[in-house]
Amino acid sequence: MPFIISENIADEDFESLFAIQYKAFSNQPALKACYPGGHDEPAHSANVARFIKVLGWKDSNVAAAKVVDEETGEICAFATMRVYDENPFPGAKDSEIHLPQVDAGIRRAVEWTFNTKNNRRRGFEALQLPGPYCLLQVLGTDPARQRQGAATLLVEWAVRISDEKGARTVVEASRDAEKYGLYAKQGFRTVDTHLYVDEERFPGFDGMHVVTMVRGAVENSAAGNVALRFLG
Repeated sequence: MPFIISENIADEDFESLFAIQYKAFSNQPALKACYPGGHDEPAHSANVARFIKVLGWKDSNVAAAKVVDEETGEICAFATMRVYDENPFPGAKDSEIHLPQVDAGIRRAVEWTFNTKNNRRRGFEALQLPGPYCLLQVLGTDPARQRQGAATLLVEWAVRISDEKGARTVVEASRDAEKYGLYAKQGFRTVDTHLYVDEERFPGFDGMHVVTMVRGAVENSAAGNVALRFLG
């Protein structure tokens, strides 16, 4: 099935991109909780607007790409990547994020999950890997189009952008992505695993289990050759 990749994302694409993200990550309750009514609720347009704002599509330090089925014109997958000079996990301070739209029964767990992003900042700083960094914020594929090569195209795109900037590529991947080698095939290595929930504090809440993976920066030698290596 012929796929093409494009960085030309138009405003009219956002509905499709939101739908892909919702379906691709609906197994993660903390993310799904941010869009409580899914596609059909009255607040759908507000959800899409929130989605656009969170991913920072229009920010100057964000790159984005979509994968399109060349035969049907359907958007099958997308990714966004943010460029940082320093730690790519800026995070929120504890209790800074509040999500009143989330069901009260899981609200505290969901808010805790997002607020502990600050722990990720400290964990990444401990690695002492010099920047700059390209953080692959999200990579989503329509579940009906998974395992067909769309995600691989987006990882290759992210690597190309990072290499052009001489930056490390960083991603918080799912356990499945690590298992299937989606990133390892492109030179990523696992540096940390993290469960974004305190199981003692919120028993029974299935939080986000993520694997932090890093790919080394590209260095140009005096002879003009390009080699990949981890610095530090």
